[in-house]
Amino acid sequence: MFKTWREEYRANQALKRQIEQERWEQEKRWREEDRTARQKAIAENAPALAAHNEHMRTATGVSYLTLVCHEDTWTFMAARAFGQWKPAWTQSTRPPNIARIPNAPEWQEATQFTVDPNLPDGRIKKLGPVSGGNGLQQVLLSGHNLTQLLSALYEGTKEDDTAASARCSRLYNKLVEFVELVDPDAEAGQTTGVTFRIDDSVDAAYVTQ
Repeated sequence: MFKTWREEYRANQALKRQIEQERWEQEKRWREEDRTARQKAIAENAPALAAHNEHMRTATGVSYLTLVCHEDTWTFMAARAFGQWKPAWTQSTRPPNIARIPNAPEWQEATQFTVDPNLPDGRIKKLGPVSGGNGLQQVLLSGHNLTQLLSALYEGTKEDDTAASARCSRLYNKLVEFVELVDPDAEAGQTTGVTFRIDDSVDAAYVTQ
C-alpha cells in the first residue's frame, strides 16, 4: 500500500512539474510575441530618418505658424520639446512681475526648461467658450519652435512605451502635414500667418444634437 501511495505521489509531482514547465513555456511564448508585436508597432510609428531630416530642413525656414490645438495636446508636445509645461500656462518667459501674471511659470520652474520655448505673453491665446474653444488654444510658433517639436516627437516615436510612441507618431505626422505644404522656393512672405489646426473629429452623421 505504501509503495502504491509513493508511486502515485511521484506521478502527481511529475505531472505538476510538467504543468509548470508547459505554463512557463507558454508565458515565454506570449512574452516573445508581445515583444515582437511591440517592436513591430514602434518600427511602424517611427518615420524614416531621411524623411525626418528633410522635414527639419523645411521647418527651419518657416517664419511663424499659428497652431490651434487642445491645451492637453500642446502640453504633451511642449513638455517633450522643452522639458516641462502646464496646461494653464500662456507664456514661457519670466514676466517683470510674476505676481502680476498668475498663470506664468514660477522663476524656479522657468529655469528648468531644457530648451527655451521663448513664448512671451501674447503668443499663446486661450480660446474661450464664446468662440467655441472648449480647451482649444492658439500658439504662435516660430520655425525654431517647430523644429524642436518635430525633433522631440520623432525621438518619442522610438520609445518602448507603445502608447507614447503611437501618440508621438500621430502628432509628428500632423505637424508634417503642414511642413509638406511649405515650398522653400516660393516667394517669401506669401503664407506668413498660416493657421494649422490639430482637431480630428468624427463624421457629422454620428453627432447628436
